[in-house]
Amino acid sequence: MDQLATDRFGVWNAATKPDAVSPPSDAFAFNTLAALFRHSATRHAERPALWVEGAAVSYGELHDLATRIAHGLSDAGFAHGSARCAILGNRGLIDFAGILGAILSRCTYVPLNVRHPPQRLAQIMHEAEAQALVVDQHHLDQARGLLDAVSQPLLVLLPDTIAAPDWAVTMRRHRFLCCGDLSQAAVAGEQDCSEDGAYLLFTSGSTGAPKGVLVRNRNVMPYLRSVAARYVPTPDDRCTQLFDLTFDLSVHDMFLCWGAGATLFRIPDNVRFAPREFVRRHELTMWFSVPSTAAMMLGLRALRPGDFPSLRLSLFCGEALPKRLAAAWTAAAPNAVIENLYGPTEATIALTGFRVPRGIEAFDALPEVVPIGMPLPGQHALPVDSSSQPAADGEEGELCLAGSQVTDGYWRRADLTTQRFVCFDWDAADRIWYRTGDRVRHTREHGLVFLGRLDRQVKIAGHRVELQEIEAVLQHAAGSNAAVIAWPLGPDGLARGIVGFVSQTARSSDDMLDACRQALPPYAVPSAIHQVEDWPLNSSGKTDHARLRELMETPKCSKT
Repeated sequence: MDQLATDRFGVWNAATKPDAVSPPSDAFAFNTLAALFRHSATRHAERPALWVEGAAVSYGELHDLATRIAHGLSDAGFAHGSARCAILGNRGLIDFAGILGAILSRCTYVPLNVRHPPQRLAQIMHEAEAQALVVDQHHLDQARGLLDAVSQPLLVLLPDTIAAPDWAVTMRRHRFLCCGDLSQAAVAGEQDCSEDGAYLLFTSGSTGAPKGVLVRNRNVMPYLRSVAARYVPTPDDRCTQLFDLTFDLSVHDMFLCWGAGATLFRIPDNVRFAPREFVRRHELTMWFSVPSTAAMMLGLRALRPGDFPSLRLSLFCGEALPKRLAAAWTAAAPNAVIENLYGPTEATIALTGFRVPRGIEAFDALPEVVPIGMPLPGQHALPVDSSSQPAADGEEGELCLAGSQVTDGYWRRADLTTQRFVCFDWDAADRIWYRTGDRVRHTREHGLVFLGRLDRQVKIAGHRVELQEIEAVLQHAAGSNAAVIAWPLGPDGLARGIVGFVSQTARSSDDMLDACRQALPPYAVPSAIHQVEDWPLNSSGKTDHARLRELMETPKCSKT
């Protein structure tokens, strides 16, 4: 790569460089998430680490609970840096402690969403080759269905349950440990290795099955060091926690906060889209959400000027941030620095960022979608053209990412890895570049500007959704031609949901939707299925999705 390309895509430019950068705190100097948390738990033992389920939990208390879980895993022989421990829950105390217990024992944690169907969770457990499962007492019913569906024997930890449920006796292939079985002794032989897996997440796959991304400590720690220097969190900060633990942005929530000795506030589900009183009552200082959350608040008239005076930092990531929405948030949080972050799971949480300007003239000069800016220090991002050459300034290209945050590829999927993780002959450093599938343009004024997708991937409330995966499920259920589109779109251009189409079927809409619910996460299940008699095809003989969108805008199809 020539020097110009290095200058343009490997460092911060004046438009995106933060106003102040400070050295990260001591905890961020460690090489693993486990060492980071142990340091803070020792240094801030009496301070609140977590506010969850209506109560504060100190660093010492959280560390003690996590250590009990880690000890259970270690006793079972899983503390060797290559085991995987699944966490089933809904952002409860045991879920956070389970994550910490897994990494303290050198296990990779695999978060599972209780709202996802058991069939999908069992598939993820199988693909992850998980050996253990942590679940709290509130989700034993979901655990029963999952444990019945998985084929491999598991160590099941129930840290807040006195005795295993009655149904456990029918599942003799699994071993159950309850709270009385978990020792309070320290985990023996604590070791930290940057090569250890930190977490394994599964995202929507275009082939009809979720695909895994293993993020190692050597990927996530450079990210945390960069954002710690950029945002300078302190023990006095009070940070929001809104993301499902299956969403990699939750890693930022937890470990940026805990590395600084700050307090993480798990915002309850019932106030996610109307958190004004919660934020004001607890005087939260750091906000992080997908733009859809703010858009929903705006639509519910729950985002008004001056609503969040305590916020000093507001971050958005996971989907495009409309300028109109950024303006509304600026008014609602007048004392906050606002940044738009960008990054796929394959590049560890976020790899680029753009600071929204406060001046009226600079803000007005922004494009309608807030730019995604420039890469974090030590990372690389640039668009390549159709010939896989670096695109010139102002020219559209596919965004490619490189650096220490880029992961090794897809879990147990060498075929997918070779498609997306590539080397370019013009890069003298012989780096591995991840091809994101996102279309961008580089500008001197704003850095990288997001333009859309090259494929049919969409974002629903920040969740990555491959429309081909939904189509595969729907086609199997209908036994006919099937297609889906993102619909409806809000006034901000953000997708609100999915609708499906079939050419002909003997099954009812309810039956097909039920088949989708059994195989897909809730946000990927179509809200409705329409039957189209004259199936639209393009000049290549493939389904014309643009025509299906026109049918929704001027409906001429009927529900089955």
